[in-house]
Amino acid sequence: MKPHFHVSGFPVRVHPLFFLTTVATGWSFASGLAHLALWVAVVFASVLLHELGHAWAFRHFGSTASISLHGMGGTAQGTDQLTHRQFAWVSFAGPGAGFLLGGLVWAASVVTPLGEQGGLVGLAVRQLLWVNLGWGLFNLLPVQPLDGGHLLASLVRARKGYRYERALHLVGIVTAVVMMGLAVWQRTVWVGVMALMFGVMNLEQLRQLPREVRFQPASPPRRVAPRRASTVGAVTLDQLLGRSPAPPSPTATNETATTAEAPVLARRPELEDTGPEAPHDPAAVGQLLLDSGLATLAVKPLQEAFSRTPSSHTGHALVLALLEAGRTPELTALLSGPRAANLSDETLETISVRAGADGELTDRVTALRRAATPKLDEQG
Repeated sequence: MKPHFHVSGFPVRVHPLFFLTTVATGWSFASGLAHLALWVAVVFASVLLHELGHAWAFRHFGSTASISLHGMGGTAQGTDQLTHRQFAWVSFAGPGAGFLLGGLVWAASVVTPLGEQGGLVGLAVRQLLWVNLGWGLFNLLPVQPLDGGHLLASLVRARKGYRYERALHLVGIVTAVVMMGLAVWQRTVWVGVMALMFGVMNLEQLRQLPREVRFQPASPPRRVAPRRASTVGAVTLDQLLGRSPAPPSPTATNETATTAEAPVLARRPELEDTGPEAPHDPAAVGQLLLDSGLATLAVKPLQEAFSRTPSSHTGHALVLALLEAGRTPELTALLSGPRAANLSDETLETISVRAGADGELTDRVTALRRAATPKLDEQG
């Protein structure tokens, strides 16, 4: 869609719900139209600066970005795939830009009479401090989709991979519950509504995550008693050399003679038969390697498990391993093959989010989603 304007080279679109939400949040404390208009202007400038902070961070890491202001605030969307550490910086850059502006306004109000003035000037100073510092701290709470939730998730993924996705959503749910309790105590309706929405979002994402596969070590191999080599049809060393066997010693017992005449070539090392190797579960092995941060080693057993018994859980683990290992051609081949129908919508969403500027992967995900959507005439 065509942007409404550009700021610092970034295209910006503004949805009408942004202004409606801003007016609704300021309606309760604005004493007149002038105060309400000032509130809308302060929120618009501050949220735009917040999203510009994200966009500047995207540009710093070599990615272009676009900005959208909507009913939930704003979004800065990058075009290239970043590392987890880079995305952590992008997540913090938005609140960081607000902290910088809030700090400058606070410093100006301390060293100049700006903060002591009344009227619209003093009100603008207080609103700028509240929106940029207060909302900035609120935005750093560890609950997705706030920047604090994305920041925590990126830091955890950078060190431990994707093994703690369920724990991240549980942290978000607990944080949302605490927010709702504080909203009821302070009688702040909009905070309670946002907290309820964040909690439901994290609960739904937690339910869509696949269950962890518990790795069960294989049972020890069965030990079998050693078997003695057979002497039937064997050739003795004396027969091989063309010599007559020596007569048995008159003092030797039957057991001694039997041992002395044992054919040399018939003897074999007494190997211990350990029995058949205990079967292993390639899906469990691959999941264990993936959870241990060894995505490259996890690809092969997960491919084996997915080819044997295609399932949405194994397919999700295989996709994560291929993404972590950077094996894009194999992921493209997987999406183009017949087993791509076993991938869940949550897995396709993961590929779409992390595909970045890879148009081929994005096109394959779009084609699979369209194929999974029933046509109108099939819906009756």
